Amino acid sequence: MRTQDNQLKALAEKYEAGLCTPEEFKQIRDWYDSFETEGYPLPGDDEIKRAAGEATTRAINWVAKHQKPARIRMLWLPILKIAAALLLVASAGLLIFKAAHHGAQPIVWLQVSTAPGIKKQVTLPDGSVISLNSGSTITYPETFSSNIREIKLSGEAFFTVVHDPRHPFIVHTRQVRVQVLGTSYNIHAYPGETNTEVAVATGKVGVWGSSDKNKKVYMLIPGEQLAYNSASKRYAKSNLLVADIGSWQQNVLNFRMETLENISKSLSQQYGVTFTFKDRSLLNKRFQLKVKKESLANILKLLSISGGNFPYHISGKKVTIG
Repeated sequence: MRTQDNQLKALAEKYEAGLCTPEEFKQIRDWYDSFETEGYPLPGDDEIKRAAGEATTRAINWVAKHQKPARIRMLWLPILKIAAALLLVASAGLLIFKAAHHGAQPIVWLQVSTAPGIKKQVTLPDGSVISLNSGSTITYPETFSSNIREIKLSGEAFFTVVHDPRHPFIVHTRQVRVQVLGTSYNIHAYPGETNTEVAVATGKVGVWGSSDKNKKVYMLIPGEQLAYNSASKRYAKSNLLVADIGSWQQNVLNFRMETLENISKSLSQQYGVTFTFKDRSLLNKRFQLKVKKESLANILKLLSISGGNFPYHISGKKVTIG
């Protein structure tokens, strides 16, 4: 037990300094997750004070034994600082437990949503900026907690996160969680779609599954994209042009060998229309297309030509394919 406590103390110090490796982040997440599942054996206030006093006494005795008498007085202040640091680490679990279970202030959550065809920019309490794509929703606290910045996303957004190594920034989606200290990246996580995608423009990003038991962390650098397929339960990493990441902010639609079914979902979000497929065989037909600020009619015309001139019809907010 003592060895485990020492390891947790060392991890806590590295975490506070923003120096944890992905594997160490996993250990810390497992530790914190244990609060929710099985609880954590926390000492009482008297025990923590006793242990802190004992640590201070041991430190002073060590100095008295190993240093010259003239230097002992000079070392008192640093010793007390070390003892205070030990007390802080030792009581961290208790403080977290009390904040979570005894009189913690309720978190006030704010929500911002965009309608189909509408994009919006949101500035978070820490100054980070989120560009929210159409048909998307973010949920975030009115004030971030003292040790972490967490938000929830449904849909697509481009994040420009203020760098803060002491307060990791975590985005929760239905399929994955994304953690950074400060960087810019895009998350595509629309409900009802098979793929959830994370692409990095600057910095480094850690990604892991929301329900993965092993909680393996995938690290991404600029120009890399990680896609999680909810049907196959598999991850796939690929490379992108950095300039293409988040290009939807400039009204650019970029489909890379995408199925017509997924393209229709994207067009529904961007133009506020619904699609009906009379010819179901067209659903899995794949297309490569990149257009900017084009009308829906022109996009469908380009898709039809490259797809063998399949028939389509636009009637108000309804599109019929086949």
